[in-house]
Amino acid sequence: MRQANLKILRVILALLFFFSTGFIFLDFRELLPAGLHTGITFIQFIPSVLKFFTAFSLISAGFIAVLVLTSLFGRVYCSAICPLGIMQDMVSWIRKKTKKKTHRYKYGKPHHFWRYGFLALPVFILLAGGSLIGINLLDPYSIFGRIFSDLGQPVYLWINNRLAGILESMNVYFLYPEDLLPGRGLTYLIPSIMLALVVWFSFTRGRLYCNTVCPVGTLLGLLSRVSVFRIKMIESRCTKCAKCVFACKASCIDMKNLYVDFSRCVGCFNCLEVCPEDAIKYLPAGSDQAEQLVLEPLKQAETPSSETPSSEIRLSEPSSSGSPSSETPSSDPPGRREAIARMLATGVALTGFSRKAFNQVAEGESEFPSDVENKIPTEIEPVKHFPVSPPGSLGLRHFTNRCTACHLCISVCPTGVLQPSLSEYGLAGILQPHMDYSHNYCNFDCVRCTEVCPTGAILSLTDEGKKTTQMGQVHLILENCVVYAENTACGSCSEHCPTQAVTMVPYRDGLTLPEIKPSICVGCGACEYACPVRPHKAIYVDGHEVHQLAEKPEIEELEETRMEDFPF
Repeated sequence: MRQANLKILRVILALLFFFSTGFIFLDFRELLPAGLHTGITFIQFIPSVLKFFTAFSLISAGFIAVLVLTSLFGRVYCSAICPLGIMQDMVSWIRKKTKKKTHRYKYGKPHHFWRYGFLALPVFILLAGGSLIGINLLDPYSIFGRIFSDLGQPVYLWINNRLAGILESMNVYFLYPEDLLPGRGLTYLIPSIMLALVVWFSFTRGRLYCNTVCPVGTLLGLLSRVSVFRIKMIESRCTKCAKCVFACKASCIDMKNLYVDFSRCVGCFNCLEVCPEDAIKYLPAGSDQAEQLVLEPLKQAETPSSETPSSEIRLSEPSSSGSPSSETPSSDPPGRREAIARMLATGVALTGFSRKAFNQVAEGESEFPSDVENKIPTEIEPVKHFPVSPPGSLGLRHFTNRCTACHLCISVCPTGVLQPSLSEYGLAGILQPHMDYSHNYCNFDCVRCTEVCPTGAILSLTDEGKKTTQMGQVHLILENCVVYAENTACGSCSEHCPTQAVTMVPYRDGLTLPEIKPSICVGCGACEYACPVRPHKAIYVDGHEVHQLAEKPEIEELEETRMEDFPF
């Protein structure tokens, strides 16, 4: 029985993992329960490793499952689980469908210098400086997340708004427009560069990115050298037609030596599908003699019309398109998988979903309207000692040492207050999310980001726990306040403070000034976002290096008024 059906199984699993992982970054209606996010990201390698050491438990040990799968079957993680790897197969499929001339791969020697260099670099940075910057920039799951969150989400919202306008003109209100506030331009640069790099590699060289740049692929490749099942070539059956070489996107099949470099093979099983002689098999290691005994009856049953000398290579395409290399590999080469069909059609269907509002607060507003404007530009700049890290992150050290900047928390944030950092955490924390109160503020009742973090950088919080977590404290620059500087009535900061850490007290001429109580402030940033003065705010939140516990506001008891009985 031919093993070509293994590719069908691989494609089904790849589709499942790709669309489920992609959908958690595009689930703008919150159709998926927060618990499913953990189930979907459970088996992603780098996030699982970090979460395992953050909160040791069996549920956070998905990377162990990946190691077990690799030790048994090779790099099936790269072909059926890793969303970035599956995306590369989609690009290869697009090339196959758009190019008039059939693209054929060929064997290539492994680039050991680059492979092990990109593996050693992030490990060295982590051990030497305790920084995750190398892992953040090269982790395939985080790269995929930033592409979908930072680049895909704005495109989706734009499409949603256009469709909502068209449907509204027909009195159909299934979709509704969303507020789309652009982020800082530089935050799009790194995801765009990585997208272009991955697309270029996969469009021209198949899975060269996975076997040259990706540290996870290199690490799993080392383990796959001793995996139980491997792809082998049966010399007695092979006619050296090289069809398996042309189909191998990992460029790991050496036809001259009938050798498969399994450290680079991603287990796509394309070679099994295209071999007309069933001469390439997925078998247990060390089963060379056994496999010959199993296949011998099949060989006798078949009577090929012609025989091709083993010293010749019969090519079904012109040799100018790329024949197998004659160089001997220095390691153990891989099979390659072909493209994934029908993926884009399903992906386009996801754009029909609408979001709860990219920058929408719980009450349905996207911003605080205010008619107050300062006529004299403010001159005193707020002094912020620390950035504000997300609720549940415990503090800067815990957060920056565990966050891989996958931006899943950014994609689910209902107000858009979470934004990628540039210099807020320093160079080592580039792209890690921070609370940007120039964009919006943190909903007092929202714990969405604490429910989806795959690495444990943001720990789960209850509603009550969120309401007493102090991410930072409020500060007031009285000289910047429009009431104090220009005798103009304003109370925006107090009106939107959920804990009344900002209240208005009598000033003069019937005006009131803001007064702050930092001890009951939770650092949500509603006051800073609502403050109308420019360019420097009169009230702002300075982050805590370590999150604190906010005091509960005092609730004044109303005096009981006794009603007199009616005289009749």
